[in-house]
Amino acid sequence: MKCHILIFMCVFATLVANCQTVVKNNIEYKSVKLVAGDKVFLALKDTAQKHLQTFITGVNAHGLDLKNYRFDVKSDFVQNGRHEHMWSTIYEYKNGNFKGVFIDSAFTVKKMKMGQKVIINRSAIEDWSIENINTGKIIGQFSAKYLDSQKK
Repeated sequence: MKCHILIFMCVFATLVANCQTVVKNNIEYKSVKLVAGDKVFLALKDTAQKHLQTFITGVNAHGLDLKNYRFDVKSDFVQNGRHEHMWSTIYEYKNGNFKGVFIDSAFTVKKMKMGQKVIINRSAIEDWSIENINTGKIIGQFSAKYLDSQKK
């Protein structure tokens, strides 16, 4: 019996260590751990970069129209050598940089707080999303399905 309890505790500790969860406003957020250099994930970043002009055009036309549109980007944030890939809402693009507000839940990069202003270089964009709030249509989100499939 003690052996089974010990095995259960080890399995539980491993699961907790590999997938962190935060609950905010009754919404559960889970981190996703990927192997460094995950080829599928990196290819999805290339896809997002390839189609980035669509996002830039949308931001330039409607970036400040928060009533009807939402423009989000995912980029890498680093603190003490630890990387976390998180989302920000964007309202402006100028001179190769996006201006916006951090909207994600940080698990390891504790310097980032929800609502914090950010400036993100276009080369750092890993994914993007444009949502037309009136129609519910969303384009982009190249990595979303893949990351959901990696949650354990």
